[in-house]
Amino acid sequence: MAIHLIRHGQAITGTDDLDPGLADTGHEQARLTAEHLAQRGGIGRLVVSPLRRTRETAEPIAKQLGLEPEIRREVAEVFDPSMPVEERRNMIGPFMAGSWSEQNGTLRGWRQRVVETLLEIAHDAAQRGTDGVIVSHYIAIGVAIGEALGDDRVVPTPIANGSITTVEVAHDKFSLVETAQTSHLPPDLVTGLSQAMAGGPPPA
Repeated sequence: MAIHLIRHGQAITGTDDLDPGLADTGHEQARLTAEHLAQRGGIGRLVVSPLRRTRETAEPIAKQLGLEPEIRREVAEVFDPSMPVEERRNMIGPFMAGSWSEQNGTLRGWRQRVVETLLEIAHDAAQRGTDGVIVSHYIAIGVAIGEALGDDRVVPTPIANGSITTVEVAHDKFSLVETAQTSHLPPDLVTGLSQAMAGGPPPA
Protein backbone atom coordinates (compact mmCIF):
# COMPACT_ATOMS: atom_id res chain seq x y z
CA MET A 1 0.00 0.00 0.00
CA ALA A 2 1.07 3.61 -0.54
CA ILE A 3 1.53 6.70 1.57
CA HIS A 4 0.60 10.03 0.02
CA LEU A 5 2.57 12.92 1.56
CA ILE A 6 0.89 16.28 1.09
CA ARG A 7 2.73 19.53 1.67
CA HIS A 8 0.46 22.07 3.35
CA GLY A 9 -1.07 24.87 1.32
CA GLN A 10 0.49 28.32 1.09
CA ALA A 11 0.55 29.98 4.51
CA ILE A 12 -0.15 33.62 5.33
CA THR A 13 3.05 35.66 5.01
CA GLY A 14 4.12 39.10 6.11
CA THR A 15 3.42 38.56 9.81
CA ASP A 16 5.46 37.41 12.80
CA ASP A 17 2.94 34.67 13.59
CA LEU A 18 4.92 31.60 14.69
CA ASP A 19 2.11 29.28 13.56
CA PRO A 20 0.32 30.92 10.61
CA GLY A 21 -2.79 29.55 8.97
CA LEU A 22 -3.45 29.31 5.25
CA ALA A 23 -3.69 32.19 2.83
CA ASP A 24 -6.61 32.20 0.38
CA THR A 25 -4.33 30.51 -2.17
CA GLY A 26 -3.51 27.83 0.38
CA HIS A 27 -7.17 27.08 1.01
CA GLU A 28 -7.73 26.66 -2.74
CA GLN A 29 -4.70 24.37 -3.01
CA ALA A 30 -6.09 22.30 -0.14
CA ARG A 31 -9.51 22.04 -1.76
CA LEU A 32 -8.12 20.87 -5.09
CA THR A 33 -5.78 18.39 -3.41
CA ALA A 34 -8.69 16.96 -1.42
CA GLU A 35 -10.78 16.51 -4.55
CA HIS A 36 -7.88 14.78 -6.29
CA LEU A 37 -7.30 12.37 -3.40
CA ALA A 38 -11.02 11.55 -3.24
CA GLN A 39 -10.90 10.54 -6.90
CA ARG A 40 -8.05 8.13 -6.18
CA GLY A 41 -9.97 6.34 -3.45
CA GLY A 42 -8.71 3.55 -1.22
CA ILE A 43 -7.44 5.86 1.54
CA GLY A 44 -8.08 4.75 5.10
CA ARG A 45 -5.96 6.95 7.38
CA LEU A 46 -5.18 10.67 7.65
CA VAL A 47 -2.16 11.79 9.68
CA VAL A 48 -1.52 15.50 10.18
CA SER A 49 1.19 17.72 11.66
CA PRO A 50 -0.12 19.73 14.64
CA LEU A 51 0.67 23.10 13.07
CA ARG A 52 -2.18 25.30 11.95
CA ARG A 53 -1.35 25.38 8.24
CA THR A 54 -1.30 21.56 8.03
CA ARG A 55 -4.48 21.21 10.06
CA GLU A 56 -6.26 23.69 7.79
CA THR A 57 -4.95 21.85 4.71
CA ALA A 58 -6.27 18.59 6.15
CA GLU A 59 -9.79 19.91 6.78
CA PRO A 60 -11.14 19.49 3.21
CA ILE A 61 -9.22 16.21 2.85
CA ALA A 62 -10.88 14.83 5.99
CA LYS A 63 -14.28 15.95 4.72
CA GLN A 64 -13.81 14.48 1.24
CA LEU A 65 -12.47 11.16 2.55
CA GLY A 66 -14.69 10.87 5.61
CA LEU A 67 -11.67 10.46 7.91
CA GLU A 68 -10.77 11.84 11.33
CA PRO A 69 -7.37 13.60 11.26
CA GLU A 70 -4.77 12.02 13.54
CA ILE A 71 -2.33 14.60 14.91
CA ARG A 72 1.31 13.46 15.03
CA ARG A 73 4.17 15.71 16.14
CA GLU A 74 6.66 13.43 14.40
CA VAL A 75 5.65 14.87 10.99
CA ALA A 76 5.78 18.52 12.08
CA GLU A 77 8.37 21.11 11.10
CA VAL A 78 12.03 20.36 11.68
CA PHE A 79 12.50 23.54 13.72
CA ASP A 80 10.47 24.24 16.84
CA PRO A 81 7.69 26.69 15.89
CA SER A 82 8.38 28.62 19.09
CA MET A 83 11.78 29.64 17.67
CA PRO A 84 11.72 33.38 16.84
CA VAL A 85 10.87 34.02 13.19
CA GLU A 86 14.06 35.94 12.45
CA GLU A 87 16.20 33.16 13.90
CA ARG A 88 14.44 30.55 11.78
CA ARG A 89 14.83 32.71 8.67
CA ASN A 90 18.56 33.01 9.28
CA MET A 91 18.96 29.26 9.75
CA ILE A 92 16.68 27.79 7.12
CA GLY A 93 18.55 28.85 3.96
CA PRO A 94 21.94 27.30 4.82
CA PHE A 95 20.20 24.27 6.33
CA MET A 96 18.18 23.61 3.16
CA ALA A 97 21.31 23.94 1.05
CA GLY A 98 23.13 21.33 3.13
CA SER A 99 23.20 17.57 3.70
CA TRP A 100 21.95 15.53 6.64
CA SER A 101 25.38 14.11 7.37
CA GLU A 102 26.55 17.68 8.09
CA GLN A 103 23.87 18.32 10.70
CA ASN A 104 24.10 17.98 14.47
CA GLY A 105 22.78 14.99 16.39
CA THR A 106 19.49 16.68 17.25
CA LEU A 107 18.62 17.27 13.60
CA ARG A 108 19.76 13.81 12.50
CA GLY A 109 17.66 12.37 15.32
CA TRP A 110 14.64 14.31 14.05
CA ARG A 111 15.19 12.87 10.58
CA GLN A 112 15.34 9.34 11.97
CA ARG A 113 12.06 9.83 13.85
CA VAL A 114 10.42 10.96 10.62
CA VAL A 115 11.65 7.80 8.85
CA GLU A 116 10.46 5.57 11.70
CA THR A 117 7.04 7.24 11.75
CA LEU A 118 6.63 6.83 7.99
CA LEU A 119 7.54 3.15 8.30
CA GLU A 120 4.99 2.72 11.08
CA ILE A 121 2.25 4.36 9.00
CA ALA A 122 3.23 2.31 5.94
CA HIS A 123 3.05 -0.94 7.92
CA ASP A 124 -0.35 0.06 9.28
CA ALA A 125 -1.56 0.85 5.76
CA ALA A 126 -0.46 -2.60 4.61
CA GLN A 127 -2.36 -4.25 7.44
CA ARG A 128 -5.47 -2.21 6.71
CA GLY A 129 -5.24 -2.82 2.98
CA THR A 130 -5.68 0.91 2.35
CA ASP A 131 -3.43 3.85 1.55
CA GLY A 132 -2.51 6.53 4.06
CA VAL A 133 -2.30 10.31 3.72
CA ILE A 134 0.14 12.48 5.69
CA VAL A 135 -0.22 16.27 5.62
CA SER A 136 3.19 17.61 6.51
CA HIS A 137 5.99 20.07 5.67
CA TYR A 138 8.72 20.63 3.10
CA ILE A 139 11.62 19.14 5.06
CA ALA A 140 9.77 16.08 6.38
CA ILE A 141 8.56 15.20 2.87
CA GLY A 142 12.12 15.74 1.63
CA VAL A 143 13.23 13.12 4.16
CA ALA A 144 10.94 10.53 2.54
CA ILE A 145 12.19 11.42 -0.93
CA GLY A 146 15.83 11.33 0.16
CA GLU A 147 15.34 7.99 1.91
CA ALA A 148 13.85 6.50 -1.25
CA LEU A 149 16.60 7.87 -3.49
CA GLY A 150 19.54 7.36 -1.13
CA ASP A 151 20.06 11.13 -1.39
CA ASP A 152 21.69 12.79 1.64
CA ARG A 153 20.65 16.33 0.70
CA VAL A 154 18.17 18.04 3.01
CA VAL A 155 16.27 19.17 -0.10
CA PRO A 156 16.59 16.49 -2.78
CA THR A 157 13.96 18.20 -4.96
CA PRO A 158 11.69 21.28 -4.81
CA ILE A 159 8.34 20.58 -3.12
CA ALA A 160 5.40 22.87 -3.89
CA ASN A 161 2.52 23.73 -1.61
CA GLY A 162 -0.30 21.23 -2.05
CA SER A 163 1.95 18.80 -3.94
CA ILE A 164 1.57 15.03 -3.58
CA THR A 165 4.53 12.73 -3.06
CA THR A 166 3.64 9.04 -3.07
CA VAL A 167 5.90 6.37 -1.61
CA GLU A 168 5.59 2.63 -1.17
CA VAL A 169 7.44 0.63 1.47
CA ALA A 170 8.62 -2.97 1.16
CA HIS A 171 11.00 -4.66 3.60
CA ASP A 172 11.45 -1.28 5.33
CA LYS A 173 12.71 0.27 2.10
CA PHE A 174 11.09 3.30 0.51
CA SER A 175 10.38 3.54 -3.20
CA LEU A 176 9.01 6.58 -4.98
CA VAL A 177 5.84 6.35 -7.03
CA GLU A 178 5.54 10.08 -7.70
CA THR A 179 7.55 13.04 -6.48
CA ALA A 180 5.98 16.38 -5.48
CA GLN A 181 3.31 16.02 -8.16
CA THR A 182 1.24 19.14 -8.92
CA SER A 183 -0.82 18.09 -11.95
CA HIS A 184 -4.02 18.65 -9.91
CA LEU A 185 -3.12 22.33 -9.47
CA PRO A 186 -3.31 25.03 -12.17
CA PRO A 187 0.06 26.71 -12.87
CA ASP A 188 -0.85 29.88 -10.96
CA LEU A 189 -1.42 27.80 -7.81
CA VAL A 190 1.99 26.10 -7.84
CA THR A 191 3.76 28.01 -5.06
CA GLY A 192 6.45 27.63 -2.42
CA LEU A 193 8.98 25.64 -4.44
CA SER A 194 11.95 27.28 -2.73
CA GLN A 195 10.47 28.07 0.67
CA ALA A 196 10.21 25.76 3.67
CA MET A 197 8.42 28.23 5.95
CA ALA A 198 6.00 31.07 5.63
CA GLY A 199 7.92 34.10 4.44
CA GLY A 200 11.20 32.24 4.55
CA PRO A 201 14.07 32.81 2.12
CA PRO A 202 15.00 30.45 -0.69
CA PRO A 203 17.90 28.09 -0.12
CA ALA A 204 21.31 29.78 -0.19
